[in-house]
Amino acid sequence: MTRNITLRMDEELLKKLHHMAVDERMSLSAWIAKNLKRLIPGDATLEETRARSLSRMERGFHLGGRRMTRDELHAR
Repeated sequence: MTRNITLRMDEELLKKLHHMAVDERMSLSAWIAKNLKRLIPGDATLEETRARSLSRMERGFHLGGRRMTRDELHAR
């Protein structure tokens, strides 16, 4: 069963947290709950770990460099 709580925080902190939640395509409430669960030792389930890994893979990783043009990609 989920329960509602009220949190008070600095508006700038709230904006930063909201952006982090949006980056993971989650509501702020779900994002906070997910991250608080990480603080509980030994509570990470396989499903949570899988979801976190898939989320990171979907965002991808910037490895530097620049985008190549179509002609550059197909040059022989």
